[in-house]
Amino acid sequence: MASGGKKRQSERERKQKMIAKIISAVIILLLLLSAFISIREENGGAMPTMEQMLDWFGLSDPGAAAPVSASTKIHFIDVGQGDSVLIEQDGLFALIDAGERDAAESLVAYLQSAGVDRLSLLVMTHPHSDHIGSMRQVLENFPVDQIILPDLNKAPIPTSSTFTKLMTAIRDRKIPSVTARVGDVFTLGNGTLTVLSTGIETDNLNNISLTTLYESGGLRYYSSGDAEKEVERDLLASGTDVHADIYKAAHHGSSTSNTDELLDAVHPRIIAISCGKDNSYGHPHREAMETFTASGADIYRTDLNGTIIAYVDEAGMFQVHVSKQEAA
Repeated sequence: MASGGKKRQSERERKQKMIAKIISAVIILLLLLSAFISIREENGGAMPTMEQMLDWFGLSDPGAAAPVSASTKIHFIDVGQGDSVLIEQDGLFALIDAGERDAAESLVAYLQSAGVDRLSLLVMTHPHSDHIGSMRQVLENFPVDQIILPDLNKAPIPTSSTFTKLMTAIRDRKIPSVTARVGDVFTLGNGTLTVLSTGIETDNLNNISLTTLYESGGLRYYSSGDAEKEVERDLLASGTDVHADIYKAAHHGSSTSNTDELLDAVHPRIIAISCGKDNSYGHPHREAMETFTASGADIYRTDLNGTIIAYVDEAGMFQVHVSKQEAA
């Protein structure tokens, strides 16, 4: 090829590369503008944060806790089809349940990112694997001051390897543990965790789930593991005050729980549902979702929203932060 031809080809290639760079830059600017406008609309006109921008592009770390400024926070950790809730109060922590075994790595990473160096309380609502599966790994990574157990005398003793290995680990580490009784009060910072119910005599392990109420800093949080309708009705019949700002949907939003009567009594502002994406159980069930919607509460789901953090901010306003936003 003549030298003139080579120069013309080189010039064309240079121009093509320049045009490609310009097009790429324009696309990036359009994406940034779209993200900015979208998040600003969600924020009611407020400027988006860098974290929100990263979330929009899917670049945030799903295993890291959000930098929320509040003395009391309730973290509904996304552990897939299971439960794990971290209560944080002025640098002290209580963990209720610990998801399945396959969530261990992400759960431990999340607790570390949230600033957990030890747990004041570790609560087992009941001994099903989707609630205790990663609890042994939690014990291996964090010192625990006290473990609260359900009343295992109310149902046949579980024989699963997950449960027996966990109980062995508790014994070997000589961690103080107590079987919960109705009316027990455990302190966490300036807040209290009160046992409202220990379930009923049953062959169904769901129905020995502990029902608890945590209260601190103008925030009340109701939790009942996988307790079903019989337990809910028994609790209401006792006349116990169950009203709360935050309600964790029982049994991952199952129709076997979450009665209209209970939701009326709790009258929550926020309902958090812990369930896995496209789970085989169909959680949350349609009947339960209808009840949640009728309650007037704002509904959040870990399968759609990732980890959910509910808190009262420094101005006394009730807030919720989610790690992702996906349409139902």
